Amino acid sequence: MIQMGNDELRSYQVGSIQAELRSLTVSDDREGMLEGTPHLHRRFRLMGIDKQMAATPHLYVHDLDKLRADAKARVEEWLPRERVHARLTSWWTPEDIAEFGQTVLSVMWFQAATQDPFAYLATIVLPLDWTALARFEPADD
Repeated sequence: MIQMGNDELRSYQVGSIQAELRSLTVSDDREGMLEGTPHLHRRFRLMGIDKQMAATPHLYVHDLDKLRADAKARVEEWLPRERVHARLTSWWTPEDIAEFGQTVLSVMWFQAATQDPFAYLATIVLPLDWTALARFEPADD
């Protein structure tokens, strides 16, 4: 598992907003899996993703529609092995928010071990609309 902490901040352009990468975690998506098929693996991952999205409304899952379509079509090809979670923040806040804080967006995707997660994140977030996807978090006083 690869983890990146706050002392290594990187900036990313997310639509028209500049955001800072606060954390990035890469993990083996098949860790703990004793048996199964690619289709079953996809179905279990989608159930987990749906639970995560319900608990974290500011979670964007890259290629979620494709994952759902592949599960429905019973695709028997394994998902890429690495699951990546990134957390980005920006000082941009919605106009209707008067309190001090920041906006937060979490991004999740699957990738091959040979891919650079930092470069792949840049391609994922560039076309996204930060103002529609991010959630405001008030500052801790």
